[in-house]
Amino acid sequence: MTIRRPSRENLKDISERHHLHLTEAELETYYDVVCGVMDSYDVLDQIPDPVRPLYDAHRQVGARPEPEDDPLNGIVRLCSVKAVNAGGSALAGKSIGLKDTISIAGIPMTCASRLLWDYTPDGDATVVMRLLDAGGHITHILSTDDFGFAGTGHTSGYGPAKNPINPNHHPGGSSSGSAIGISEGLVDLALGGDQGGSVRIPAAWSGIVGLKPSHGLIPYTGIVGFDLSIDHIGPMTKTVADTALMLSVLAGEDDTCIDPRQPSTVEPQDYMAALEGGAKGLRVAVVEESFGHEGVSTREVDSAVREAADRLKSLGAEVESVSIPYHRRGVPIWNAVAIEGATNNLYNGGHVYQTKGLYNPRFMTHLARAVQTNGGDFSPTAKMGILVGHYMREQYQGAFYARAQNMARVLTSEYDKVLATHDLMLMPTTPQQAHALLPSVEEDRMTYVANALNMVHNTAPINLTGHPSISVPCRGVSGLPVGLMLTGRWMDDATVLRAANAYMTE
Repeated sequence: MTIRRPSRENLKDISERHHLHLTEAELETYYDVVCGVMDSYDVLDQIPDPVRPLYDAHRQVGARPEPEDDPLNGIVRLCSVKAVNAGGSALAGKSIGLKDTISIAGIPMTCASRLLWDYTPDGDATVVMRLLDAGGHITHILSTDDFGFAGTGHTSGYGPAKNPINPNHHPGGSSSGSAIGISEGLVDLALGGDQGGSVRIPAAWSGIVGLKPSHGLIPYTGIVGFDLSIDHIGPMTKTVADTALMLSVLAGEDDTCIDPRQPSTVEPQDYMAALEGGAKGLRVAVVEESFGHEGVSTREVDSAVREAADRLKSLGAEVESVSIPYHRRGVPIWNAVAIEGATNNLYNGGHVYQTKGLYNPRFMTHLARAVQTNGGDFSPTAKMGILVGHYMREQYQGAFYARAQNMARVLTSEYDKVLATHDLMLMPTTPQQAHALLPSVEEDRMTYVANALNMVHNTAPINLTGHPSISVPCRGVSGLPVGLMLTGRWMDDATVLRAANAYMTE
C-alpha cells in the first residue's frame, strides 16, 4: 500500500464541504468502499510515468544580472541552451529570449512570481525544441508580469520593468522582458505569451513588432497558460521579416498531438513568401468602435492609427470604415473568461481536467502546494482576479463563464462577417501610449491594480476569437511609440504579415 487512505474524519469533512451530507451509517459504509477503490491508485502509482524525450542540447544555467547590467529590469536570468546537432539552420546564429513561462529542461522557470522561485522544469516546451532544432541559441529568460496578470509590466516578482524608449514609463506587459530584449538588442528574437494582448501591448508601447498568431497555429505544450481557449504564444521581433521567420519555424501541429488548443489539422502557410505581396489590392476595414474609448483613448493614438490607414491606402490597399458594435462588448466577455478561467487553472495546478493534452504532474503538484502555502505572494493584480474568479464560481456556479464563452462565438461571427468581404481589420493596438511609471502598491494600491488592464480594449477581444493579429509601430511618431494592429482571418497569418510588412517597408 503506497497511497495514504482517508480517515473517517477526512470523508466526513469532504461530505460536508461538498454538500453530500452523509449520515454516520453511510460514512461507515463508504469508508470501506473508498479505501477499496484506493487499491487501484496503488497499482497506478507503481506504473512508470511515460517520459517525453528530451531534446539533445547543451544546457547552462546562468545568474540574474546585476541591476547595472539590466537597467530596464527585463531579464530574469541568463542561460545558454543550444542543440548538440540541430536539424536545420533557419535560426543559426540567432540569439533568442523566452518569456519566463516557457519550460526549458534544467533552466528555472518562475512566471516572475515568488510562488515558483524554486521550480525547475524537467522537459522542454514544443516551441523550445523547434527553436533549437532550427539552430537557435536560447540566451535569456525574460521577465513578465506575475503569472501574466497585467498589461503594463509593473507586477513582476523581480520588480517593475521600464520602457526602452523612455525609462520613466512602463514597457507594456505581460511580456515586458521580451519587448525590452528586442528593443535593446539583447537578443535577436523573442517569444511572448498572449492571453489578452500580452505580446501586442508591449510591442506597441516599446516600438517593436509582436504577433499573436491564429489560435492553435503554434503548439502551446509546455507553457504556463491562463485558459485553453485564449492561450497564444507568438514572436516578438524588430522586423516583420523576423516574425515571419520565427513563425515558419514554430507553426504546425504538435508532433505528438498533445496540445488540445490545436485543431485536428494545422497547415502552415509560406510566411516568408507572403512578405513580397505588398499592400496593393488588400481590402482593409477600419473598425470605428476601436477608436475613442471613453476615459482611455488619446487623440495622439487615434490620429496616428488613422494616418497609418491612409498610408496603406496610398500603397494601393482598399481602405474603408466599418462598424462592429459588438466589438465594444469584447472586454466584458473576455473578463469573465480570463478571470474565471485563470483562477480555475491556477487552483488546479496549471492544468484542467477533461482534455487529452500533455500533463505535467510535477508542475501540478508544485504549483498547487505553492498556492496553499504562499498564496499571499501573488501580486495585487493576481489577487484581484482570483478573488473575483472564486466569488463568481461560488456564487453563480460558473454561469457567467459559460455565457461569456457562448458570447465569444457571437463576437467571432461578427468579425468573420467583416472578414468575408475584407482581408484585414485595422485598429489601434492600445487606446493610449505607455503608462508613466506607476506608484508602488504600498503607495497607491488602487491605481496599481486599476491601471493593470485598462489597455486591452482592442487586443483582448481578438484573444476570444483566435484571429491572427499583429502590432507594428506607427510610422512618423516621435517620443513614445503608437501601435497599429492588423487582424486577419483565422489561419491566414500570411496576409497579416504581408500587410504589416508592406506598411513598414514600402
